[in-house]
Amino acid sequence: MKQTVTDAQRHMVLSVLTMAMAILRDDQPFDPEHVIFGRNFSVRPLRGSVGTEYLFENSAFPGTLITVFAEADPADPTADRTKVRQVPTAFTVWFNSSIKGIPRSTIEDLLPLDIGYWVDSHGNQQPGNDMGAVPPQVLLHGYRYRASALPASQFPVDVELAFGDPDPQATEKNAVKTPVLLGAILTRNYFELTPRQREKNPR
Repeated sequence: MKQTVTDAQRHMVLSVLTMAMAILRDDQPFDPEHVIFGRNFSVRPLRGSVGTEYLFENSAFPGTLITVFAEADPADPTADRTKVRQVPTAFTVWFNSSIKGIPRSTIEDLLPLDIGYWVDSHGNQQPGNDMGAVPPQVLLHGYRYRASALPASQFPVDVELAFGDPDPQATEKNAVKTPVLLGAILTRNYFELTPRQREKNPR
Protein backbone atom coordinates (compact mmCIF):
# COMPACT_ATOMS: atom_id res chain seq x y z
CA MET A 1 0.00 0.00 0.00
CA LYS A 2 1.39 3.39 -1.01
CA GLN A 3 1.85 5.90 1.81
CA THR A 4 -0.03 9.17 1.54
CA VAL A 5 1.89 12.41 2.04
CA THR A 6 -0.22 15.04 3.78
CA ASP A 7 -0.20 18.80 3.29
CA ALA A 8 1.13 19.13 6.85
CA GLN A 9 4.10 16.90 5.98
CA ARG A 10 4.86 18.86 2.82
CA HIS A 11 4.71 22.09 4.83
CA MET A 12 7.12 20.65 7.38
CA VAL A 13 9.55 19.60 4.63
CA LEU A 14 9.64 23.13 3.26
CA SER A 15 9.98 24.61 6.76
CA VAL A 16 12.92 22.32 7.55
CA LEU A 17 14.71 23.24 4.31
CA THR A 18 14.04 26.94 4.87
CA MET A 19 15.52 26.79 8.39
CA ALA A 20 18.56 24.86 7.19
CA MET A 21 19.22 27.53 4.57
CA ALA A 22 18.75 30.33 7.12
CA ILE A 23 21.33 28.72 9.42
CA LEU A 24 23.92 28.03 6.71
CA ARG A 25 23.51 31.03 4.42
CA ASP A 26 22.24 33.77 6.74
CA ASP A 27 24.15 32.59 9.84
CA GLN A 28 21.05 32.39 12.00
CA PRO A 29 21.72 30.77 15.41
CA PHE A 30 21.71 26.98 15.58
CA ASP A 31 20.34 25.55 18.85
CA PRO A 32 19.97 21.76 18.60
CA GLU A 33 17.52 21.75 21.52
CA HIS A 34 15.18 24.30 19.94
CA VAL A 35 15.00 23.85 16.20
CA ILE A 36 12.27 22.81 13.78
CA PHE A 37 14.35 19.83 12.60
CA GLY A 38 12.88 17.70 15.39
CA ARG A 39 14.24 15.91 18.45
CA ASN A 40 18.02 15.84 18.74
CA PHE A 41 18.52 12.18 19.70
CA SER A 42 22.27 11.90 19.17
CA VAL A 43 25.37 14.08 19.37
CA ARG A 44 28.70 12.59 18.36
CA PRO A 45 32.14 13.78 17.23
CA LEU A 46 32.98 13.95 13.55
CA ARG A 47 35.50 11.37 12.38
CA GLY A 48 38.77 12.81 11.16
CA SER A 49 37.81 16.40 11.97
CA VAL A 50 37.30 18.73 14.90
CA GLY A 51 33.54 18.89 14.83
CA THR A 52 30.20 17.50 15.92
CA GLU A 53 27.38 15.62 14.23
CA TYR A 54 23.83 16.33 15.42
CA LEU A 55 21.17 13.79 14.46
CA PHE A 56 17.45 14.57 14.55
CA GLU A 57 14.22 12.63 14.23
CA ASN A 58 11.02 14.39 13.23
CA SER A 59 7.63 12.94 14.12
CA ALA A 60 6.26 14.23 10.81
CA PHE A 61 8.53 11.78 8.93
CA PRO A 62 9.11 8.61 10.97
CA GLY A 63 12.39 6.95 10.10
CA THR A 64 13.79 10.01 8.32
CA LEU A 65 17.36 11.01 9.19
CA ILE A 66 18.15 14.72 9.55
CA THR A 67 21.76 15.66 10.29
CA VAL A 68 23.57 18.93 10.98
CA PHE A 69 27.37 18.98 10.84
CA ALA A 70 29.34 21.57 12.82
CA GLU A 71 33.09 22.07 12.48
CA ALA A 72 35.81 24.33 13.81
CA ASP A 73 35.22 27.67 12.07
CA PRO A 74 37.22 27.53 8.79
CA ALA A 75 37.43 31.34 8.84
CA ASP A 76 39.31 31.26 12.17
CA PRO A 77 43.08 30.89 11.54
CA THR A 78 43.88 29.54 15.03
CA ALA A 79 46.31 26.65 14.60
CA ASP A 80 44.89 24.57 17.48
CA ARG A 81 41.52 23.64 15.98
CA THR A 82 40.24 22.25 19.31
CA LYS A 83 40.14 25.81 20.64
CA VAL A 84 38.07 27.19 17.78
CA ARG A 85 34.31 27.79 18.02
CA GLN A 86 32.33 25.24 16.04
CA VAL A 87 29.93 26.51 13.38
CA PRO A 88 27.30 24.70 11.24
CA THR A 89 28.78 23.75 7.88
CA ALA A 90 26.35 21.24 6.35
CA PHE A 91 22.83 19.83 6.57
CA THR A 92 21.42 16.60 5.16
CA VAL A 93 17.97 15.04 5.11
CA TRP A 94 17.10 11.62 3.67
CA PHE A 95 13.43 10.72 3.81
CA ASN A 96 12.39 7.23 4.82
CA SER A 97 9.42 7.55 2.46
CA SER A 98 9.54 9.58 -0.74
CA ILE A 99 7.80 12.95 -0.55
CA LYS A 100 5.23 13.46 -3.28
CA GLY A 101 3.73 16.81 -4.23
CA ILE A 102 6.79 19.06 -3.92
CA PRO A 103 8.00 19.99 -7.41
CA ARG A 104 11.65 20.91 -7.82
CA SER A 105 10.56 24.40 -8.90
CA THR A 106 8.91 24.94 -5.52
CA ILE A 107 12.23 24.40 -3.71
CA GLU A 108 14.10 26.48 -6.30
CA ASP A 109 11.75 29.42 -5.67
CA LEU A 110 11.49 28.98 -1.91
CA LEU A 111 15.13 28.95 -0.87
CA PRO A 112 15.78 30.50 -3.55
CA LEU A 113 18.35 28.83 -5.83
CA ASP A 114 20.20 30.17 -8.85
CA ILE A 115 19.16 28.45 -12.06
CA GLY A 116 21.49 27.49 -14.89
CA TYR A 117 24.72 26.63 -13.07
CA TRP A 118 26.32 25.01 -10.03
CA VAL A 119 29.72 25.52 -8.40
CA ASP A 120 32.30 22.72 -8.19
CA SER A 121 34.79 22.03 -5.37
CA HIS A 122 37.34 24.36 -7.00
CA GLY A 123 34.93 27.29 -7.03
CA ASN A 124 34.30 27.10 -10.75
CA GLN A 125 30.84 27.52 -12.22
CA GLN A 126 29.57 24.56 -14.19
CA PRO A 127 26.63 24.87 -16.61
CA GLY A 128 23.23 23.41 -15.85
CA ASN A 129 21.64 21.94 -12.74
CA ASP A 130 20.65 18.48 -13.92
CA MET A 131 23.23 15.85 -12.95
CA GLY A 132 21.24 13.05 -14.57
CA ALA A 133 20.27 9.67 -13.16
CA VAL A 134 22.75 7.60 -11.16
CA PRO A 135 23.13 4.00 -12.33
CA PRO A 136 22.30 1.35 -11.32
CA GLN A 137 19.50 3.23 -9.56
CA VAL A 138 18.26 4.73 -12.81
CA LEU A 139 15.35 6.42 -11.07
CA LEU A 140 17.60 8.38 -8.65
CA HIS A 141 18.01 11.82 -10.22
CA GLY A 142 20.38 14.45 -8.84
CA TYR A 143 20.42 18.24 -9.20
CA ARG A 144 23.01 20.79 -8.04
CA TYR A 145 22.69 24.50 -7.36
CA ARG A 146 24.27 27.53 -5.75
CA ALA A 147 21.84 29.28 -3.42
CA SER A 148 20.93 32.81 -4.45
CA ALA A 149 22.73 35.61 -2.63
CA LEU A 150 20.26 37.71 -0.63
CA PRO A 151 20.73 40.92 1.39
CA ALA A 152 20.92 38.87 4.62
CA SER A 153 23.35 36.30 3.19
CA GLN A 154 26.62 35.72 5.05
CA PHE A 155 27.95 32.65 3.21
CA PRO A 156 27.51 30.98 -0.18
CA VAL A 157 25.66 27.66 0.07
CA ASP A 158 25.71 24.76 -2.36
CA VAL A 159 22.61 22.58 -2.66
CA GLU A 160 22.08 19.04 -3.91
CA LEU A 161 18.57 17.68 -4.40
CA ALA A 162 17.74 14.02 -4.94
CA PHE A 163 14.51 13.07 -6.68
CA GLY A 164 13.08 9.75 -7.71
CA ASP A 165 11.85 9.76 -11.29
CA PRO A 166 8.67 7.89 -12.26
CA ASP A 167 9.21 4.35 -13.46
CA PRO A 168 8.51 4.47 -17.22
CA GLN A 169 7.63 0.76 -17.12
CA ALA A 170 5.18 0.98 -14.21
CA THR A 171 1.71 -0.22 -15.08
CA GLU A 172 -0.04 0.09 -11.71
CA LYS A 173 -2.99 2.46 -11.67
CA ASN A 174 -1.65 4.30 -8.62
CA ALA A 175 1.98 4.41 -9.81
CA VAL A 176 3.83 7.68 -9.20
CA LYS A 177 3.67 9.85 -12.31
CA THR A 178 5.81 12.82 -11.17
CA PRO A 179 9.26 13.00 -9.50
CA VAL A 180 9.31 12.56 -5.71
CA LEU A 181 11.73 14.20 -3.28
CA LEU A 182 14.15 11.74 -1.67
CA GLY A 183 16.64 13.99 0.09
CA ALA A 184 18.72 17.16 0.16
CA ILE A 185 22.24 18.25 1.06
CA LEU A 186 23.10 21.88 1.89
CA THR A 187 26.74 22.86 2.36
CA ARG A 188 28.21 26.17 3.48
CA ASN A 189 31.00 26.95 1.04
CA TYR A 190 33.87 29.17 2.06
CA PHE A 191 37.62 29.24 1.83
CA GLU A 192 39.17 26.85 4.36
CA LEU A 193 42.58 27.87 5.58
CA THR A 194 45.35 25.28 5.47
CA PRO A 195 47.29 24.44 8.69
CA ARG A 196 50.32 26.33 7.33
CA GLN A 197 48.23 29.43 6.69
CA ARG A 198 46.81 29.23 10.22
CA GLU A 199 50.31 29.09 11.68
CA LYS A 200 51.16 32.28 9.81
CA ASN A 201 48.03 34.00 11.12
CA PRO A 202 47.62 32.94 14.78
CA ARG A 203 44.97 34.65 16.91
